[in-house]
Amino acid sequence: MKSQIVEVPHQKQIIAPSKWPVKKLADVHVEALQYCEFGCRYCSSNAGMHLRMRKQSLDQAVREHTGDGFDPHASTDLAIRYAGVVDALGEELNTHQSKPGRGKTLVYSQLTDGFSPVVERDGTAREILDLLIDKTDYRIRILTKSSAVGQKKWIEYFTSHRERFVVGLSIGTTDNAFSKRLEVGTSTPKARIKALHALQDAGVPTYGMLCPMFPKVLYDGEIKELVDAIRPQFCEHVWAEPYNERHNWMHVRDCFAPASDTYRWMTTVYEEGDKTIWSRYATELYSSLYRLAQSDKWTDKLRYLLYESDITSEDACSFEGLDGVLLQSKPGDNGLSQHPEFRRMQLSFQGESQLSME
Repeated sequence: MKSQIVEVPHQKQIIAPSKWPVKKLADVHVEALQYCEFGCRYCSSNAGMHLRMRKQSLDQAVREHTGDGFDPHASTDLAIRYAGVVDALGEELNTHQSKPGRGKTLVYSQLTDGFSPVVERDGTAREILDLLIDKTDYRIRILTKSSAVGQKKWIEYFTSHRERFVVGLSIGTTDNAFSKRLEVGTSTPKARIKALHALQDAGVPTYGMLCPMFPKVLYDGEIKELVDAIRPQFCEHVWAEPYNERHNWMHVRDCFAPASDTYRWMTTVYEEGDKTIWSRYATELYSSLYRLAQSDKWTDKLRYLLYESDITSEDACSFEGLDGVLLQSKPGDNGLSQHPEFRRMQLSFQGESQLSME
C-alpha cells in the first residue's frame, strides 16, 4: 500500500544542532521529514518534543488530508514531509561566506529515516546530499533501516564521495519475523545486512548500529550471529543499545502475544515496575558484547549507549572501567553521572588522568 503524504512548513533552521554529541554520532542534523512511514514501534521520535510541540497543527494537517487524526505511535502508511526543504537548505547554505562543518559530523537524519521511500524515490534525499557535499565540509553520517543504500546507484554515489560519507544500517536482530512486528515498513534485517555487506565490499566507510537489542536477542543467544553479520572488522565503530522505555512501552508490548516472553518481560519491567530485571538485561547485554569484542579484537570500536540511572548498584560493578561505555543519563551540575557508582568510576578516571600529567 502506498503511503499517504502530508506536507507541513519546514523548520526555520534546516541544519540544526544535534542531541547526539553525547553518543559520539553527530554535531548537527538535517531532516527531510517530520514523520517517516517506517513505523518502528519503539522509535523515540514518536514521543519526541519535535512532534509534541506541533501536535495540534500536525493533527489538523493530517486530518485535512486523510480524514483521520494523527497518532505518532499508531499512524501507518503515512509520511509527513517538509514542504520546500531542499530550496530552504540551499538558501540557508548560501548565507555562509565559507563552507561550514570542517571537522564536524552531520547526520542525515536523526529524528526520521532519510531513506524512507517517500524521499528516496522522488530524489529529495539525493538533492539534500548533493547540497551538503557541494556547500559544506561536514562529514555526512547516514543512518537508515532502508536497504536502498545498498543499491548500485547509491554505492556508486557514496564511493565517488568516499571521504565525505559513513553509512550505517540500524539492525537490532537477524530475525525477520521478530523485526516485522516492531519495524513496520522497513527493509528486513536480512536485506539490511546484505546492503551493509555490499557497501563494505565496495569500500564505503560503514559503522554498526545494533540499536535497540531486545531481551530476545540476548536470551535466545542471537548476539554472536548479529555481531558477525555486521562484520565489525569493516566498521569504523559499533554502537549498541538495550531497549530503553521512552513513553512507548505499551505500543511495543502490544506487538506481541500476551503469552510471549517479550510481552511478559515488558509487563514485569514496566507495568509492575521491576527495574532490576532491566538492569540485569542491560548489564548482561554489555558483558556479552564486550566479550565478543575482546575475542575478535575490536573493543576500541565498541560504543555501548547506557542510561545508567536504572542500573542497580550490584550490576554497576560489571561496568568497572567503562570500557566502550557512553553514559547517557542526565549528568549532575558537575558534569558527572548522578549514579553514585558510575560517578565514582568517573572520578577515578579523573584522578588517574591527573596523576599521569604530573
